[in-house]
Amino acid sequence: MKKEIRPDYDLKVIGKNLRELRKKKGLSVEEVCQYLGIASERTIYYYEAGERVAPFDVMFAMMELYDADLEDVTGGKNAKLFYLWRTDEECEEWLRMICRTANPPVKYEDCLNEEGKFIGFNR
Repeated sequence: MKKEIRPDYDLKVIGKNLRELRKKKGLSVEEVCQYLGIASERTIYYYEAGERVAPFDVMFAMMELYDADLEDVTGGKNAKLFYLWRTDEECEEWLRMICRTANPPVKYEDCLNEEGKFIGFNR
């Protein structure tokens, strides 16, 4: 299998999209912090300004909270969320681990769309 190179994303666009998704749901930064278990509201402002990248578990949790998919966050057609893997198999292995360790655990297959692309946790 051909090794893939990680695509680049504009963190400012992602931050803007996160802010718009939060506002669309009518949530305050304080409410998002409470949901994520983050003590400092400044952290959310950093994500929304595109100054910092949220860890995967935080990004997935925000996507769940906002009822968003990868394209909503990245602004791209069939976009992939930040990944550093060299192969699709490495990416899938990591995503399966995230599903197993979620609280409560979820089936990896339940996190895929019709095309077999990972879309996040469906609760």
